[in-house]
Amino acid sequence: MVAEGRILSARYRLEERIAAGAMGTVFRAVDERLHRSVALKLLKDDLAEDERFIERFRREARSAAALSHPNVAGVFDYGEDDGCSYIVMELASGSDLACVLRAEGSLAPERSARIAGQIAAALAHAHSLGVVHRDIKPANVLVGSGDNIKVTDFGIARATGDSTLTATGSVLGTAHYLSPEQASGAPVGPESDIYSLGIVLFEMLTGAVPFTGDSAISVAMKHMNEDVPAPSELNPHTPAHLDEVVRRATQKDPAARFTDAGAMSAALLGEDAGADTAPMSAPVMAGAAAATLVGGAGEAEATGTLVENDDGTSVLPTDSETPLVTASMKRWAGYALAGLAALALLVALVSAFTGDEPEGARRAGTTSQRSERPTGSTDEPFRIPSGLYDTEASLFVAEAAEAGFRVKEETVPTDELDPGRILTVSPG
Repeated sequence: MVAEGRILSARYRLEERIAAGAMGTVFRAVDERLHRSVALKLLKDDLAEDERFIERFRREARSAAALSHPNVAGVFDYGEDDGCSYIVMELASGSDLACVLRAEGSLAPERSARIAGQIAAALAHAHSLGVVHRDIKPANVLVGSGDNIKVTDFGIARATGDSTLTATGSVLGTAHYLSPEQASGAPVGPESDIYSLGIVLFEMLTGAVPFTGDSAISVAMKHMNEDVPAPSELNPHTPAHLDEVVRRATQKDPAARFTDAGAMSAALLGEDAGADTAPMSAPVMAGAAAATLVGGAGEAEATGTLVENDDGTSVLPTDSETPLVTASMKRWAGYALAGLAALALLVALVSAFTGDEPEGARRAGTTSQRSERPTGSTDEPFRIPSGLYDTEASLFVAEAAEAGFRVKEETVPTDELDPGRILTVSPG
């Protein structure tokens, strides 16, 4: 246990603990070489022992250190000392946005737009240098005097994104802010940050997140399958142009969102606000990964879960790159490729799905039309997220049944998992 007063690398003296999270603990520290106060994030022991992660973390810390923007909490240094790995960042004053929302509930539309516009400006700068945050959420936004904001943790989430952290149980992000492509295992780019910011803006305007559920898995399924409601449905004082910003930012298809974070910032801060917010039809999500999961450790038996539609008809994918959970499919085309895609998703999602609802999280009081379709309807194909491996089968069965699907469970002998856990989910 690292305590206050310790000096790391003969340079950074820890003063007091100021925050803690899934990645580690943040201390106020003093850089005794430059005589300035800094924020020092000490990584958790299990992360510090993962050599592959540490190598990626070094690389991403260097990339994040290249960022220089008034709305980005700067990264100064990275180091290791006697098995302790740490990153040194700018010490920014203020409270994180999550605390602000817990204390104040919804924010005024003008204030929400001003804060979100600054976040978008920070993202535009990072994206221009090839840095994708991947974990935009209120806890990673510091709100200072005059509502000047700093986005924190650049480099950390990106480094984590490729690591095998499911074995450690570390949380990569909160399911409430995951983009559909993060939830499905598709490639993640700048558009993912734009989606997450749209969810943060929704929460600022309404005081609630758009989707909640009994588990993080169910929340991610909603991000993939349901439209984000207009903030004005919860808060009638929301201006129409902010409804449109949220709608555009949270499109399921990444290509249908704002062309870049700079365009979103301009729309929020009144700089050619209408230039990139033309109404768009709601497209289907492209590039989703199929949900065939393999791997793990343990003993006894596991449950393999296969999905069929109630009426026995097939639902065909709308795009060759859009694998959907379909009914009565007679062959497992691309089985090996699907397995590889899902295996990649285990890195990005499963550990996030093990988390509980964030403190104070509230569900928007509306649902999209998509969630109200008749049971068994096939006009809007239902997608399930990857990340179901080694989760409780009964939970997924209930979710699928609610969406109008019949679930066939098969018990198979295996030494990988405990009884009642999901081994695979695939078309039958």
